[in-house]
Amino acid sequence: MEAPLRLSEAPAAYSNAKTKDAVSRPTSKLRTDAKVRDIYKLGKTLGTGGFAIVKLATDKQTSEEYACKIMALPEESAKAGDNENTREDIFKEIDILVGLNHENVIFLKEYFEEGNKVYLITELLTGGELLDAVLERGSYNEADARYCFVQLLRGIEYLHTKNVVHRDLKLENLLLATPDDITKIKIADFGLAKKAAESAMDTICGTPQYVAPEVIQGIPGLIYNAAVDLWSAGVVLFILLGGYPPFYDESEPALFEQIRKGHYTFDDPVWDTITEPAKDLIRKLLAVDPRKRLTASQALKHKWITGTLDSTANLDLTRLNMRRTLRNKFKGAVHTIVAQNRLRDVAQMVKSGKAVRGETLLSDAQDVQRMADIVKRIELKDKK
Repeated sequence: MEAPLRLSEAPAAYSNAKTKDAVSRPTSKLRTDAKVRDIYKLGKTLGTGGFAIVKLATDKQTSEEYACKIMALPEESAKAGDNENTREDIFKEIDILVGLNHENVIFLKEYFEEGNKVYLITELLTGGELLDAVLERGSYNEADARYCFVQLLRGIEYLHTKNVVHRDLKLENLLLATPDDITKIKIADFGLAKKAAESAMDTICGTPQYVAPEVIQGIPGLIYNAAVDLWSAGVVLFILLGGYPPFYDESEPALFEQIRKGHYTFDDPVWDTITEPAKDLIRKLLAVDPRKRLTASQALKHKWITGTLDSTANLDLTRLNMRRTLRNKFKGAVHTIVAQNRLRDVAQMVKSGKAVRGETLLSDAQDVQRMADIVKRIELKDKK
């Protein structure tokens, strides 16, 4: 397997200098001269999750609107639980965000630490999820899908040049800056992101239908690299063109087996109108061997990206499949939780130094819980 990416020097404007606290925090973009409510008026709740609440924040001087992500800070000695991050997890996420500035990545303006809470002021994304926007468009064709995907690739390419691996790329984390405008797509949710060379990546994490096969091999000491993001991108492209995920099974052990073997097809009639170069790019992104998988830079040079499209047909069947996918979202969420629990079980075995046999991955899962986290991430932490 290829070696992890090496860290490069961050631009001075995004210095990641640390304080000498027991749990280090990035000082860049940390506001210490005022309280968050001195600068911003916090308004309506925009969203909630297992780890945070997001409120509308209006700058009192300029009237500009932002999003304010509020997270509770556990005690420094607290360990990660099922429904909370550690202080170190939170500051790791902030440490990554302060160094990012790209048109296809959510932007962190500044943050505040007050008492046992942190307040992250980010750009306000009002357009919702990409999948919803595709369904609401008057028409949708392969060129539209390509335009969306190019933005994702550019965002991934930028992250990887910054030595950041997202590790949870999925359609739910692709948000629009403004409603109905697919020309401004942003990668969001860096809760599982990792600086690639800061330490080896071997945590079993991600969202089951998007997770790369090398992540779930269950072999102690097996590390993976930035190629996992390109696998997830391949899943995204498959859905953008086909309207359904390439890997799906109501039994999560069977789902994992599909992923590990790379078993998917283009047999559905929806693929009859999709061009061959598009399918070729999917194949090269969903390569089971990460050494053979395209990088973001290579994918951006693929003929489907750079060439002229032979098809301008509306992808009506694709959108029909997407609507079915959305209708099954709640049902799928239950299975997602089961799959996440199985990943947790496998991760614990790996952490204890035990090899994970195939029958372990293929055994039945029992425990379905934490419905509040169904659209969030697997709360697994990297080895410290």
